[in-house]
Amino acid sequence: MPQMTELDQVDVPQTKSADFDAFWAKTLKQCEDVPLNVKGNISGNVRDLTFDGLDGTPIHTWLLLPPEAKDRAVPIVVHCRGANGSRGKPADFSPWLSAGFAVISPDFRLQGGTTGSATPFDGDGKSGFWTLNLCDLPNYYMFCVWTDFLRAVRLARKIPEIDSSRIAVEGHSQGGGVALGLAALDRSVALCMADVPSSCWMEHRIETRSGGGAGIADYLAAFPERAETVRRNLSYFDNINHAPQITCPVLVSVGMQDVICPPECTYAAYNKIRSAKEMAIYPEAGHEGGRRAHLERKLEFMKRFFEKGN
Repeated sequence: MPQMTELDQVDVPQTKSADFDAFWAKTLKQCEDVPLNVKGNISGNVRDLTFDGLDGTPIHTWLLLPPEAKDRAVPIVVHCRGANGSRGKPADFSPWLSAGFAVISPDFRLQGGTTGSATPFDGDGKSGFWTLNLCDLPNYYMFCVWTDFLRAVRLARKIPEIDSSRIAVEGHSQGGGVALGLAALDRSVALCMADVPSSCWMEHRIETRSGGGAGIADYLAAFPERAETVRRNLSYFDNINHAPQITCPVLVSVGMQDVICPPECTYAAYNKIRSAKEMAIYPEAGHEGGRRAHLERKLEFMKRFFEKGN
């Protein structure tokens, strides 16, 4: 297990391509310009909705409002699930609702929920979602899901009951990696909570075959001639390249025994964040992270920054 002094000093060179910023600027404009086409029940505190991804895929999502929303605009958290989960059930979010926070929880397309994909993907997913259309950047799986969640943040801004100045993003593992990316890309995100995040120092995850990195390593073994394209395309979704652009407060967690998203990968991105930041360290935890104790810390973090007047 790495020592804390070593982790604090992890400084990994960025892998940004020359068009990295232009690519994401164009993508953000697309996410704003393409109509959301929201459908479903648009009243009540439990709303079963769909909104369109950039490719027209209906993304199934919950919009959940606390009782306070009938009297005033409330803060909201956009929840990003871990791999192979779904948008969950409304009862899953009772701690957030009880604290006075609204919730948006979308599916990750093709993962555990009811959301499919209008974009076809090569392969059968046996090497993991990281490899689907990996050599076709505009149709890459991760491009689809990151833009789905950028559009979920846009949805949050358009809900009348929501205070658009108090939008948080949070997630675990896959969702934690996406949350960091959202915080870097969308300036309307005012708070970020990323638990044992994926999408950090992907080169190292491939080399160590940790979590989704193992599937990418298998893919490269099968298609070594694609290595340059693979590494270039992955760089657009690696938070070592996004972290310096984050401007909002960030809470990150790490399990020191984690072999799926190793601590050194998390710190490779965390050490590049320049905004106010906190690290929650769980010495005996693996990829499960801090569980209930960390949920309580996230609720406290959100209350602290989103109290009126802050």
